[in-house]
Amino acid sequence: MARSKCPACEHHEFEAVHVTTPKGHKFCLIQCVNCGTVVGALDDVKITNVIKSAEKKLSKFLENLNRKVLTVCSRKNNS
Repeated sequence: MARSKCPACEHHEFEAVHVTTPKGHKFCLIQCVNCGTVVGALDDVKITNVIKSAEKKLSKFLENLNRKVLTVCSRKNNS
């Protein structure tokens, strides 16, 4: 798989930086860690919703996994 690289310095690491415009609009800028060149911008509200959704899914997955582990341990202890 090809690695993404900065168009300015060809570095391969990026970071998300949250910014607010003077009018109060919130964005998440994707920029190069090395030189700061902005390579993308996302609506901060959408990012927050994606993170919250992923957090809920991960929480449900971990709860389910924990129940299964407890069931297996209980069965082993009762054998």
